[in-house]
Amino acid sequence: MHQSIVKRTVEYYIDRGSHVFGCFVDFSKAFDTVNYWKLFSQLLDDGVDRCYVQLLVFWYSSQTVCVSWQGCVSSEFHIGNRTRQGGVLSPYLFTRYMYIRPLLADVSRYGVGCNVGGLFVNILAYADVLVLLAPSWYALQDLIRT
Repeated sequence: MHQSIVKRTVEYYIDRGSHVFGCFVDFSKAFDTVNYWKLFSQLLDDGVDRCYVQLLVFWYSSQTVCVSWQGCVSSEFHIGNRTRQGGVLSPYLFTRYMYIRPLLADVSRYGVGCNVGGLFVNILAYADVLVLLAPSWYALQDLIRT
């Protein structure tokens, strides 16, 4: 979905003889440092049903694995969890995280960026990547400073 919106926005501007400038921000390292207890607290503050949050707490705090290699199986050991790259919940959880969410809201309200039929398309978020779009180099610089 995210790529389709970027592609359609760029096509919209190119079809009208204009330019589009983009900036891709990779937060993959941030995925590895999410404080899950803050995230779970944020989900509860957002009104997510307590049962779902408790399920996530269990998933992220109680997982063990063992390694099987050439017929030998190790004993179980606890694994640390991160927001999983490619996981179905990862984009939702990451955008709910307290640092990303205000950033998305601030840039969305800023009023600078590509305008497609009266709708501002200036920031898109998917998993660990943010995309900033603007019709000029100067506007993109302005978004980056936001």
